[in-house]
Amino acid sequence: MGSSQSTNTRRISIPNDDPSSVIKVSDSVVQRLKGGTEVPRSQSESRPDKEAALQENDQYWERRLKTLEDNHMLISRKMEEEYRKAVDEVEELFSRLPAKREQPPCTIAGQYVKECYQKNPREVLKCSKEVEAFAACVDMKRVNLLDSRQ
Repeated sequence: MGSSQSTNTRRISIPNDDPSSVIKVSDSVVQRLKGGTEVPRSQSESRPDKEAALQENDQYWERRLKTLEDNHMLISRKMEEEYRKAVDEVEELFSRLPAKREQPPCTIAGQYVKECYQKNPREVLKCSKEVEAFAACVDMKRVNLLDSRQ
């Protein structure tokens, strides 16, 4: 049972009517499958074809490289232009600011608030007058600054 081997070879053929799904095999592959030696093509036959293919490939990559370089130059010019615009805008904004160095506003009122908090660390409500004076000073400086910009 099952120990005898079958010597009959089975063959299956499937008809294929679609020519696009046909697998094409070169003559050298057929020779190798048959157990024969591969017949080498002469160099004179394939050399012009290879040279033409190489030249075509070189031309393609030269065109591709030229296109990429051109695109890079366009992008680089555009980026430089945008950068220059941004620098000009920032310079114009900073030119509006006063050139002189002023001390921070309301430093004296802020100092009074700080001293009050240090004297009354647990009773901060005692410093409400100093805090109100500081807030009023900051509001006045803000209004003056906005008026001067207009």
